[in-house]
Amino acid sequence: MNDFPHLNNGGDHLDLILATSEIGIWELDAATGKALRNLRHDQIFGHNTLLDEWSAEIFLTYVFKEDRDRVETLLTKSLQDGKPWSFETRIRRADGIDRWISAKGMPKFSDTGDVTKLIGHVIDITETKQNEDRLKLLSKELNHRVANTFTIMNSMIRHAAKKTTTVEDFADTLMERLGALSRANRVLVAEEAQRSSLQDILDMEFEAFAGWRARIDITGDTLVWFSGEASEALAMIFHELLTNAVKHGALSVPTGQVNVRVGNGAGQRVSITWTETGGPPIAPERNSGIGSSILQNALREEGTVKVDYSAKGLICEIAVYDSFQREIPDTVVPSSTALPEGQPVDPDGAFSERKIMVVEDDPIIGMDIADIFRTRGASVVGPFTTVATALQALREAPDAALLDVNLGEETTDVIASQLSDLSIPFLILSGQMDSSDLGEAFQGVPIVGKPFGEQDLVRRVSALL
Repeated sequence: MNDFPHLNNGGDHLDLILATSEIGIWELDAATGKALRNLRHDQIFGHNTLLDEWSAEIFLTYVFKEDRDRVETLLTKSLQDGKPWSFETRIRRADGIDRWISAKGMPKFSDTGDVTKLIGHVIDITETKQNEDRLKLLSKELNHRVANTFTIMNSMIRHAAKKTTTVEDFADTLMERLGALSRANRVLVAEEAQRSSLQDILDMEFEAFAGWRARIDITGDTLVWFSGEASEALAMIFHELLTNAVKHGALSVPTGQVNVRVGNGAGQRVSITWTETGGPPIAPERNSGIGSSILQNALREEGTVKVDYSAKGLICEIAVYDSFQREIPDTVVPSSTALPEGQPVDPDGAFSERKIMVVEDDPIIGMDIADIFRTRGASVVGPFTTVATALQALREAPDAALLDVNLGEETTDVIASQLSDLSIPFLILSGQMDSSDLGEAFQGVPIVGKPFGEQDLVRRVSALL
């Protein structure tokens, strides 16, 4: 371990643990302020080889200026009071890269009770901090979306009412809009393989605002693939821009237009310009809220977002750096909602004398599903809200089953396993479309996402039969 004496027993194992866990260790002499370290310690601070010397003073020069007094005060108290020196701080490495570290030192005492040295470790926690920041931003965004949901729904209802003449058409249109809004929200938690090109991201977000799509013009090459983080960030950004345009901007009046222009900038970065025209006048003074925070911070250090509230209309310039791009998609993920090709489906005549089992813990959703199939001639078994009652109902040998994955604190894995053993086809009803989080019993089973369209659900179950 470089400057540390090698342990007589178990030293090789300790070396291996330290090397694989990326832990830097150090020993600080209280009298001289000098420190011994292992190589990983100095690598955390941006050095490829072990420096000739290290001290508390040298360490503090790497600490961000605004954190330096706090860290030094904690060190002084530790040496004086004999308490552990524990902290997290930002550092600027020798190569100029900013990182986060977590460090802890335990005091060692002389026979008289004085602190003679601190022995501790240091870990690079930058990735953890970035994930924390992402989760905080995501939490704010989700809260913000919940707060905006009713406003968006009001706009959708008013728009659908103007375009439809019957209650049935109105209901179908509204459910399509809500389904599109739900699909757009899933990009926040999608797996890496499900991330899409810029065109797919735009299409997905614009689907939720389909009534305004005709007034949005897209120019430039949109077949650019991004990393998972960039896909998530861009979906958040476009959602904010669309919501603002519909509520306050160009899409809030009949004469307004939006142009989205995509081009290439310096260093292979992607340049996206969102321009609104023909909208209402923009107030000269605007309050900065969560929406502005999301626009400014969603891309973190991998891009920039500049918003200009000009008199002619909002202009948003987005630059995505090449570090957030992928040249081609890693994998092609088939849609889990597509019906198998070559299978004609006749939903209206598929359920006469058929027995359909429904397992769903939400009583309203369960009753809705049961009503959908009863009106088409099916005999509905359920809906069941517990695993125990559903397992008993398997004695009635249903022709097909619809399973919610989570029933309160239970999951329906055991029901899925028994259905498979009995060769009874079934599908999954879930608000989470990520099949990798599902148990082994659900692997390969078709998924219908919530909220679902009535016709889509009927077609999917008809295909099972």
